[in-house]
Amino acid sequence: MAAESTQESNLPWQVRQFGQNVSEWIQLQLSRGGSRKGIDPTTPSFEFLDWLLPAISWLIMTVVVAWIAWMIVRALETYAARRQLRRAQPMLQTEAQTPERTTTDWVRQAQEFERQGNWIEACRAFYWATLQLLHDRDWIPHRYSRTDGEYLQETQQLKQPRPFQVLLRTHERSHFGAEPLTAENLQHCRQAYKEIEKR
Repeated sequence: MAAESTQESNLPWQVRQFGQNVSEWIQLQLSRGGSRKGIDPTTPSFEFLDWLLPAISWLIMTVVVAWIAWMIVRALETYAARRQLRRAQPMLQTEAQTPERTTTDWVRQAQEFERQGNWIEACRAFYWATLQLLHDRDWIPHRYSRTDGEYLQETQQLKQPRPFQVLLRTHERSHFGAEPLTAENLQHCRQAYKEIEKR
Protein backbone atom coordinates (compact mmCIF):
# COMPACT_ATOMS: atom_id res chain seq x y z
CA MET A 1 0.00 0.00 0.00
CA ALA A 2 2.80 2.41 0.91
CA ALA A 3 4.67 1.54 -2.28
CA GLU A 4 1.66 2.62 -4.34
CA SER A 5 1.49 6.05 -2.69
CA THR A 6 5.13 6.98 -3.28
CA GLN A 7 5.89 9.09 -6.28
CA GLU A 8 8.36 7.49 -8.65
CA SER A 9 9.31 10.67 -10.52
CA ASN A 10 8.36 14.28 -10.96
CA LEU A 11 8.85 16.86 -13.69
CA PRO A 12 12.01 18.59 -12.33
CA TRP A 13 13.67 15.19 -11.77
CA GLN A 14 12.75 14.07 -15.30
CA VAL A 15 14.18 17.29 -16.79
CA ARG A 16 17.45 16.83 -14.83
CA GLN A 17 17.61 13.20 -15.87
CA PHE A 18 17.04 14.09 -19.52
CA GLY A 19 19.78 16.74 -19.40
CA GLN A 20 22.17 14.29 -17.76
CA ASN A 21 21.40 11.59 -20.36
CA VAL A 22 22.01 14.00 -23.23
CA SER A 23 25.24 15.17 -21.62
CA GLU A 24 26.51 11.62 -21.12
CA TRP A 25 25.56 10.62 -24.66
CA ILE A 26 27.45 13.57 -26.16
CA GLN A 27 30.48 12.85 -23.97
CA LEU A 28 30.37 9.20 -25.04
CA GLN A 29 30.20 10.15 -28.70
CA LEU A 30 33.12 12.55 -28.36
CA SER A 31 35.26 10.09 -26.42
CA ARG A 32 34.67 7.40 -29.06
CA GLY A 33 35.69 9.80 -31.79
CA GLY A 34 39.00 10.63 -30.06
CA SER A 35 40.03 7.01 -29.49
CA ARG A 36 39.50 5.78 -33.05
CA LYS A 37 42.50 4.89 -35.14
CA GLY A 38 43.50 7.36 -37.71
CA ILE A 39 42.37 10.42 -35.77
CA ASP A 40 44.98 13.05 -35.33
CA PRO A 41 45.88 13.45 -31.65
CA THR A 42 46.10 17.19 -32.22
CA THR A 43 42.31 17.27 -32.72
CA PRO A 44 40.94 19.88 -30.34
CA SER A 45 39.36 18.52 -27.20
CA PHE A 46 35.80 19.30 -26.26
CA GLU A 47 36.39 19.91 -22.58
CA PHE A 48 34.06 22.91 -22.72
CA LEU A 49 31.20 20.40 -22.87
CA ASP A 50 31.97 19.49 -19.27
CA TRP A 51 30.47 22.78 -18.14
CA LEU A 52 28.22 23.60 -21.12
CA LEU A 53 25.87 20.65 -20.83
CA PRO A 54 25.17 21.06 -17.10
CA ALA A 55 24.62 24.78 -17.77
CA ILE A 56 22.07 23.95 -20.47
CA SER A 57 20.40 21.49 -18.08
CA TRP A 58 20.15 24.15 -15.40
CA LEU A 59 18.81 26.63 -17.92
CA ILE A 60 16.09 24.20 -19.01
CA MET A 61 15.24 23.49 -15.37
CA THR A 62 15.06 27.21 -14.59
CA VAL A 63 12.68 27.79 -17.50
CA VAL A 64 10.47 24.90 -16.38
CA VAL A 65 10.41 26.10 -12.76
CA ALA A 66 9.62 29.67 -13.88
CA TRP A 67 6.78 28.38 -16.05
CA ILE A 68 5.38 26.32 -13.15
CA ALA A 69 5.65 29.36 -10.84
CA TRP A 70 3.83 31.50 -13.42
CA MET A 71 1.04 28.90 -13.67
CA ILE A 72 0.73 28.82 -9.88
CA VAL A 73 0.48 32.63 -9.73
CA ARG A 74 -2.25 32.60 -12.38
CA ALA A 75 -4.13 29.88 -10.50
CA LEU A 76 -3.87 31.88 -7.26
CA GLU A 77 -5.17 35.02 -9.00
CA THR A 78 -8.14 33.06 -10.35
CA TYR A 79 -8.76 31.58 -6.91
CA ALA A 80 -8.63 35.02 -5.28
CA ALA A 81 -11.07 36.47 -7.84
CA ARG A 82 -13.50 33.59 -7.31
CA ARG A 83 -13.21 33.90 -3.55
CA GLN A 84 -13.96 37.62 -3.73
CA LEU A 85 -16.98 36.89 -5.92
CA ARG A 86 -18.19 34.24 -3.46
CA ARG A 87 -17.74 36.71 -0.62
CA ALA A 88 -19.86 39.28 -2.47
CA GLN A 89 -22.67 36.82 -3.28
CA PRO A 90 -23.80 36.30 0.34
CA MET A 91 -24.02 40.10 0.69
CA LEU A 92 -26.29 40.25 -2.34
CA GLN A 93 -28.41 37.40 -0.98
CA THR A 94 -28.57 39.10 2.43
CA GLU A 95 -29.76 42.30 0.80
CA ALA A 96 -32.49 40.38 -1.01
CA GLN A 97 -33.56 38.79 2.27
CA THR A 98 -33.29 41.99 4.31
CA PRO A 99 -36.57 42.61 6.09
CA GLU A 100 -38.22 45.83 5.05
CA ARG A 101 -37.15 48.66 7.32
CA THR A 102 -38.46 52.15 7.53
CA THR A 103 -36.46 55.10 6.28
CA THR A 104 -36.07 56.16 9.91
CA ASP A 105 -34.48 52.78 10.73
CA TRP A 106 -32.02 53.21 7.87
CA VAL A 107 -31.14 56.78 8.91
CA ARG A 108 -30.52 55.63 12.50
CA GLN A 109 -28.34 52.84 11.13
CA ALA A 110 -26.38 55.41 9.08
CA GLN A 111 -25.85 57.54 12.18
CA GLU A 112 -24.63 54.53 14.13
CA PHE A 113 -22.14 53.62 11.41
CA GLU A 114 -21.00 57.25 11.27
CA ARG A 115 -20.28 57.18 15.03
CA GLN A 116 -18.18 54.07 14.43
CA GLY A 117 -16.30 55.79 11.59
CA ASN A 118 -17.57 53.26 9.04
CA TRP A 119 -18.21 55.63 6.12
CA ILE A 120 -18.97 52.87 3.59
CA GLU A 121 -21.74 51.30 5.64
CA ALA A 122 -23.12 54.73 6.61
CA CYS A 123 -23.39 55.73 2.93
CA ARG A 124 -24.90 52.34 2.19
CA ALA A 125 -27.56 52.89 4.86
CA PHE A 126 -28.45 56.26 3.27
CA TYR A 127 -28.65 54.44 -0.07
CA TRP A 128 -31.13 51.91 1.39
CA ALA A 129 -33.07 54.70 3.11
CA THR A 130 -33.41 56.38 -0.28
CA LEU A 131 -34.63 53.19 -1.95
CA GLN A 132 -37.15 52.72 0.86
CA LEU A 133 -38.28 56.33 0.50
CA LEU A 134 -38.73 55.87 -3.25
CA HIS A 135 -40.82 52.79 -2.54
CA ASP A 136 -42.88 54.42 0.24
CA ARG A 137 -43.77 57.38 -1.96
CA ASP A 138 -44.64 55.10 -4.92
CA TRP A 139 -41.99 56.71 -7.08
CA ILE A 140 -39.97 53.55 -7.75
CA PRO A 141 -41.21 50.31 -6.16
CA HIS A 142 -38.77 47.81 -4.63
CA ARG A 143 -37.31 45.14 -6.82
CA TYR A 144 -34.20 43.59 -5.30
CA SER A 145 -33.05 42.31 -8.68
CA ARG A 146 -32.91 45.89 -9.96
CA THR A 147 -29.38 47.15 -10.53
CA ASP A 148 -28.01 50.60 -9.72
CA GLY A 149 -28.02 51.33 -13.45
CA GLU A 150 -31.73 50.49 -13.65
CA TYR A 151 -32.44 52.72 -10.65
CA LEU A 152 -30.50 55.52 -12.34
CA GLN A 153 -32.67 55.15 -15.44
CA GLU A 154 -35.81 55.22 -13.31
CA THR A 155 -34.65 58.35 -11.45
CA GLN A 156 -34.20 60.19 -14.76
CA GLN A 157 -37.99 60.39 -14.92
CA LEU A 158 -38.11 62.18 -11.55
CA LYS A 159 -37.57 65.89 -11.14
CA GLN A 160 -34.04 66.88 -10.16
CA PRO A 161 -32.39 63.46 -10.36
CA ARG A 162 -28.98 64.71 -9.09
CA PRO A 163 -29.37 63.70 -5.39
CA PHE A 164 -30.43 60.21 -6.46
CA GLN A 165 -27.44 60.00 -8.75
CA VAL A 166 -25.05 61.00 -5.95
CA LEU A 167 -26.30 58.19 -3.70
CA LEU A 168 -26.49 55.56 -6.42
CA ARG A 169 -23.06 56.34 -7.87
CA THR A 170 -21.46 56.41 -4.41
CA HIS A 171 -23.02 53.03 -3.60
CA GLU A 172 -21.90 51.63 -6.94
CA ARG A 173 -18.30 52.82 -6.48
CA SER A 174 -17.95 51.64 -2.89
CA HIS A 175 -19.86 48.38 -3.06
CA PHE A 176 -18.86 47.08 -6.47
CA GLY A 177 -15.66 49.02 -7.12
CA ALA A 178 -14.32 48.59 -3.58
CA GLU A 179 -13.44 52.29 -3.50
CA PRO A 180 -12.76 53.57 0.03
CA LEU A 181 -15.06 56.37 1.19
CA THR A 182 -14.29 59.36 3.36
CA ALA A 183 -16.28 61.53 5.77
CA GLU A 184 -16.73 63.97 2.88
CA ASN A 185 -18.44 61.26 0.80
CA LEU A 186 -20.74 60.57 3.74
CA GLN A 187 -21.58 64.27 3.98
CA HIS A 188 -22.57 64.26 0.27
CA CYS A 189 -24.74 61.17 0.82
CA ARG A 190 -26.44 62.71 3.86
CA GLN A 191 -27.11 65.96 1.96
CA ALA A 192 -28.50 64.08 -1.05
CA TYR A 193 -30.81 62.06 1.21
CA LYS A 194 -32.10 65.22 2.92
CA GLU A 195 -32.83 66.80 -0.45
CA ILE A 196 -34.82 63.75 -1.51
CA GLU A 197 -36.64 63.58 1.84
CA LYS A 198 -37.78 67.24 1.57
CA ARG A 199 -39.63 66.61 -1.70
